[in-house]
Amino acid sequence: MGFFTRKKTQILPTSKDLEREYRSAQEKNQFYLLTILILFRYLKDFSFDLKEIRADEYKETIDLLSQRFESNEKTKKLMRLFETSKSEIPDFISRERDYFSHKDTEFKNIIQILSSGIATLDSENQDFNLRIQEESLKLEKMSQLDDIRKLKSELEAEVALLKNIVKEKKGRDAKQMQFLSNEVEDLKTELKKTKDASLTDGLSGAYNRAAFDAHIMSLVSSAKPAFSLLMLDIDDFKQINDTHGHRVGDRVIMALVQKCKNLIRGDDFLARYGGEEFVMVLPGANLKQATKKAQAICKEIAGTQYALDDSRQNPPLRFSVSIGVSSFQKQDTVESIIERADKALYQAKRSGKNRALNEDDLR
Repeated sequence: MGFFTRKKTQILPTSKDLEREYRSAQEKNQFYLLTILILFRYLKDFSFDLKEIRADEYKETIDLLSQRFESNEKTKKLMRLFETSKSEIPDFISRERDYFSHKDTEFKNIIQILSSGIATLDSENQDFNLRIQEESLKLEKMSQLDDIRKLKSELEAEVALLKNIVKEKKGRDAKQMQFLSNEVEDLKTELKKTKDASLTDGLSGAYNRAAFDAHIMSLVSSAKPAFSLLMLDIDDFKQINDTHGHRVGDRVIMALVQKCKNLIRGDDFLARYGGEEFVMVLPGANLKQATKKAQAICKEIAGTQYALDDSRQNPPLRFSVSIGVSSFQKQDTVESIIERADKALYQAKRSGKNRALNEDDLR
């Protein structure tokens, strides 16, 4: 007798099931992308702007990875890009670790020299005290002499010897103190260099984001009544990089900073905010004055030509900037004054670029 088997009926997913799975996959993809972008941001922010360790090259790599991951490129292209770029991250971390390890060794050596110098001074003081004690004992013995002439002669010789001992001690102390003073000055110089390097953008020479964050936090916390903020962005910077290469892009950033430094006052604060974006803090300037300064910067930069090379075969490069301006108000937080300047900058970009708009223009 034969047996007949019935095939099990396959239950196909409904459209609602498929839609639910699709939404779930989309949410996962968005979450993964956001996580990757945040990690890229942390990798960039937790690096020091030091020219010696080529921090700018590293940050450009992170920016490129972040931009490409954020775009809708094919996965294979992203995989190839990441495969060629990922080695730069551990290489930079290694360079940064070696740099600070070297600095740490330098400081330890200087501290060791100072400790050794202090120990030498202490040892010499003990020798000096011992010699003085010996001479005191001699003086006590002289008091027992009956012959006045002999006593006078012995005293004169002893006083001369004591003077000589004290003179030698002063000379040694002066040399040792000068040596220690020089070492302390060297230490101060090294500490200042390290501090300046940690607050300076390695490429442009302007202050970096960390320095700006600390500076504006200090201003807002102290509630100083008058300062204005300029948010400045190079127009079409990606096109400059794509057309002429990143080296020319770097030169554009350096040229911009030099031009801005020539146009602002000594107590104005200029910092690289990120990529091709910069910030300026103008103490004592109201919104009208700061806007006028921003317009002058736009005009000066747009009116300047930059030679790409010495051959004169290539036409000179021109570029422009857009600027957003806000002015400190008593109720302001760091975030609110930056946000208003950023919105004004965005409006300046949308309005045609190469211009300065302030927070009042948004109304």
